[in-house]
Amino acid sequence: MWSLLLAAALSAPAAAQEVRWTFAGALQTDVRYGIDKIDVGEWYAPLSQEPGFIRNQNLINTKIGAKTDGARFFWDADFVLMGFPDTLDSTTALSRREKIDPFRFEVHNAYAEAWDLGGLRGLDMRVGQQKIQWGVGDQFNPTNNLNADDLEDPLLFGDQLGNVMARLDYTPIPSLSFSAVVVPVFKPALLPQTGRIALGLTDRIPVDDAELRRELYASNALLESFALSWPTVVSGVSPQLPDSSFENMQWSGRIAGTLGMHDLALSYYKGRFDFPVATNNHTTAAPGEQCNPDDEEDCIKGLLQTIASVGYPEMQVWGFNAAGEVNPLGWALRRAKPIGYRLEVARIDPERQTMSVTNDELALGITTQPAGEYDYQLEGGGRPEVLPTDAFLKWTAGLDYTFGKHVYVNAQWVHGMPDEFGAGDWASGGGGATQRQAELLTYDDPLVCNVLNLTTDPRGQGEQCVKEWTRPKIGDYGVIGADLTFRQTTLRVFTILDFTPVTVSTYDADAGERVSTKFAWNTDTGRSMVIYPELKHAFPSGFSLSGGAVVMIGEPWTKFGDPATGGTQIFTRARYAF
Repeated sequence: MWSLLLAAALSAPAAAQEVRWTFAGALQTDVRYGIDKIDVGEWYAPLSQEPGFIRNQNLINTKIGAKTDGARFFWDADFVLMGFPDTLDSTTALSRREKIDPFRFEVHNAYAEAWDLGGLRGLDMRVGQQKIQWGVGDQFNPTNNLNADDLEDPLLFGDQLGNVMARLDYTPIPSLSFSAVVVPVFKPALLPQTGRIALGLTDRIPVDDAELRRELYASNALLESFALSWPTVVSGVSPQLPDSSFENMQWSGRIAGTLGMHDLALSYYKGRFDFPVATNNHTTAAPGEQCNPDDEEDCIKGLLQTIASVGYPEMQVWGFNAAGEVNPLGWALRRAKPIGYRLEVARIDPERQTMSVTNDELALGITTQPAGEYDYQLEGGGRPEVLPTDAFLKWTAGLDYTFGKHVYVNAQWVHGMPDEFGAGDWASGGGGATQRQAELLTYDDPLVCNVLNLTTDPRGQGEQCVKEWTRPKIGDYGVIGADLTFRQTTLRVFTILDFTPVTVSTYDADAGERVSTKFAWNTDTGRSMVIYPELKHAFPSGFSLSGGAVVMIGEPWTKFGDPATGGTQIFTRARYAF
């Protein structure tokens, strides 16, 4: 259907139309070095990253356009030389160029569009691979949901993946437009390579029910630390993508207009959250005694290997965007410049998501766990929630201002990072929290926390034996930055401050109950931030050189101290644009 519509739109009159071509591109070299040593997991299932070069690539970008009076074709793609050999698992691989010198293509846009479709002035159509980014926030866009997030490169934060879609726009007057988009096939978010480190963080259980969450952790920890010596490891993740069916198509609509110096828009999106959400943990036993090479007395009898299945829940998003300029001091100061503002708000209604915990028969020596599903003992029965249907908000609110010719400043309040999802914050209510770290408490009385008690009173073991660190599902962040430009040299410094509190919950044996302590962003426990300095010099020829760092600060349970972020890295970049 799309091809027929576009063919009708592109059909030319008898006289041949002149085709106007455009060509642009760039050659870019990136070299980056990770300076942090990251160790996650125990000796029997280590996941680590040593200091060293983490990116060493050449990128060639090409942009090609062909335009007539009524239509256009546009191509924007990168050819990337990876710079590192692929996995070399045989001598045969040493003879394969694609293993020694691997490469990839990244197609951002490859579409055709026509204007005044069917002779109706203002009716335009675009079909093909494209990015549609209607949000107005600077890199933080909760209303941009048509394209999946691309987090493969942390220096390109806010980027998204192109996808095949059809877009229809109608502009009856210059200050008002109506848009509709259909996306046939869902794409998940592209995650950074360091995301694999998260597999070693077995103390992060995604269940909302706090008692059950602590019980599940206590079960695993006690099986590891006492007589049984069967630790749990995550051996893999199985993403469950939705069927490519008519029912699973994504679609969105928007009404946008201009009022004075202000751009306003309302949008609606029906589709899916593009980050994975837990749906099932299935465990099997892998017998086999082994001991720590550095401690012969530290031995295990086998591993409980868990495969985590993840899905992509449906959601509806109502969005509001506003951007423009205001000049509050213009009436008093003739030289006062306008202040730019941006506001982007999304109300999100998610599909309810539960998680099952299942296992094969587990023969663990002194006890055997029959095959089946975990007895959650939840009030009303059913499986535990990892995502309720409660609506929640995400937003970006920002101001920017230019001082003279040399200084540009930008400040934003970001409520919710792209990977954060679900009710649980001060704005929309809900008690949803994410477990960021947990550990087993020890007491002078060894009978307080042990495997035998776990089988008779599992909830009590979880409440009395687990200390955990949690944070709200939706966090708050301050993004503050400045560009200082002198001729062709620019110094850019941006900082992201995490204002989300961290709550530490533990059991007080004297009081006979659990107690919680909340740590603010300016404490050692809650402190978390990113510092991004970059120095860039642009030569008149189109050649530029830049260098800088992405500095991650925080404890492992915080947003930016998380080992899965990959830690601090320094980078250099050379680019020639033509």
